[in-house]
Amino acid sequence: MLTEQRQQVLTILYPLYKEEVARRREQMIWLTAFGSLGLITLLGSFMLSPQKDLLTSIETFFLGLASVTWCGLICALILQQQSRHRLAKQLLIQLEQILGWYETGLFVENQALYPEGWKTAWLNDRTGLLYFTTLGSLTALFLLALFFS
Repeated sequence: MLTEQRQQVLTILYPLYKEEVARRREQMIWLTAFGSLGLITLLGSFMLSPQKDLLTSIETFFLGLASVTWCGLICALILQQQSRHRLAKQLLIQLEQILGWYETGLFVENQALYPEGWKTAWLNDRTGLLYFTTLGSLTALFLLALFFS
């Protein structure tokens, strides 16, 4: 059983890590939105430009390279946040286990405070795939417009 002092430390740490998990997820969402906005702006600017038919092959290459670089940069930043999000989530679950929130009967008779599935639910999180698919699709759309217009 936890001593009262350790219990207090854990109850102070828990909200901090809970906030960290939420903040990392929010940062991934904002990075995706920012990256998408940049790619949409690039696509719109290109499509509305009267000079788009006058681009040389080297200019076309560098515009394509710029869009792929932008996408890669944003994806790398999202991967970094995703890694930190997972570490914080793992520690949060450890804190929940130590605090006994998955133990049956500790808080509610014949029931755990948190369902057992919450310990591993984060392993099935596919939001990262959504972020990367969005950015990759917008980059591919720009490249298609660039090379086939």
